[in-house]
Amino acid sequence: MKFKELLEKYDWDAIAATFLKIYPDQEKSLKGYQHVCEELRAITPVETSMCIVLEEVFDEYEQKYYTDVSGKNGTLKKEAAPEFFKDDELGNQEESYGLDFTDWAEWLAMEIDPDTLATYSEIDIIGHCLWEMTFYGYSRETIKQTIDEIARSAEEAKNNPDSLLTLVEDEQGNLKTPD
Repeated sequence: MKFKELLEKYDWDAIAATFLKIYPDQEKSLKGYQHVCEELRAITPVETSMCIVLEEVFDEYEQKYYTDVSGKNGTLKKEAAPEFFKDDELGNQEESYGLDFTDWAEWLAMEIDPDTLATYSEIDIIGHCLWEMTFYGYSRETIKQTIDEIARSAEEAKNNPDSLLTLVEDEQGNLKTPD
């Protein structure tokens, strides 16, 4: 099942109720998510080989589990980064990709991973995907602006490496700039 098909199975009220159960701190932003859903329903999907995968992951820093949303397309780690992975158990695992900067038209065309469909309810999948796809804003234009800003910053750093601020830890673990 593709994400667009899944999204079209549920009305906004059902999606909003489930979304707030998953992300209760987002009530103040619910109108933004509603706008996103309306926009998604109007977008024509653009085919992609990526599929949506949800997995429970333990956050070592916060000491709690969260649902990770990523994309997979059959590429093995050893194929994606041969300089880091070899033909072993780790290298033969499928590579996961962040989807937060992926255009929404591609999101809509993505198949939902069968294990994800077996583990999560359809409406929970929608909620987690909405959270992930709006991490940088509630419109495609806002997300595009963020991508452009990151590209500009990367280009500036590449052309002027002296402009990068270096931070080091002192003996107490406090960050400071070197003398």
